[in-house]
Amino acid sequence: MSAYIRPGRPLPSGPTHANADSDSGSVLCFPHAGGCASFFRSWQPLLPAARVHSVQYPGREDRFAEPAPESLLALARAVTEEILARDERYSLLFGHSMGAYVAFEVDRLLREAGVPTPTLVLSSAASPALRPPVPYEEDADVLAYLERYEPLSAELRQDEELLGLLLEYVKDDLRLVSGYREHTGKRTRARLVSVVGEHDIPEIRSRAGRWRDHAGGEFVQVVKPGGHFYLRSDPPVGLIAAELARAGSPDSRSTWTS
Repeated sequence: MSAYIRPGRPLPSGPTHANADSDSGSVLCFPHAGGCASFFRSWQPLLPAARVHSVQYPGREDRFAEPAPESLLALARAVTEEILARDERYSLLFGHSMGAYVAFEVDRLLREAGVPTPTLVLSSAASPALRPPVPYEEDADVLAYLERYEPLSAELRQDEELLGLLLEYVKDDLRLVSGYREHTGKRTRARLVSVVGEHDIPEIRSRAGRWRDHAGGEFVQVVKPGGHFYLRSDPPVGLIAAELARAGSPDSRSTWTS
């Protein structure tokens, strides 16, 4: 099985937290349903002092032939196991849409393993108990669902083979989201930042603030111009850089390492 974590620039050969003096921090990004690690490729040059890694889910790009995980929690566990095996430390986890739920679970698992993450940024995602219904069985229903969030290009719609491949792994991802129930009663001790586009669909825009229910510490909500995929044209790198600087301050470190 291929690795989950894809680096924006080469990984160091030794434990990465030993090289903290040469970095402003490390970010691990989790893509949306149907998304790939390459979605975040452009972020590394925009955050040159940090290390920007992203997660590649099975079933896409170079992991095309690999089966989907059994559950969202199983996916989070597999990512966490790889992080721990590498002795990796992250200053910030960034999850977009479906990726917000995966990041939330990875944060919990890392904390249980004694490797807490100081900041959790959850983007374009309703609080898990309030997330909108997610179809994942019929092509027509999945297409209609996707169109609500971002219209598909004419080129993609006309390429039946490519569209069919996309729908297959989107269905797998949406099945994971639909079956995700393990969030009940869970809170994170990380600083929790919920980011939402001001023109996202109402079911997400109005419910993103309820991530507060899962915050055991600080909670911040940020509203950005744009819709569900606001980050295509306006990556939130300024916000991430500010959070990395905050996480790297001595006062902040003293709270999250305890």
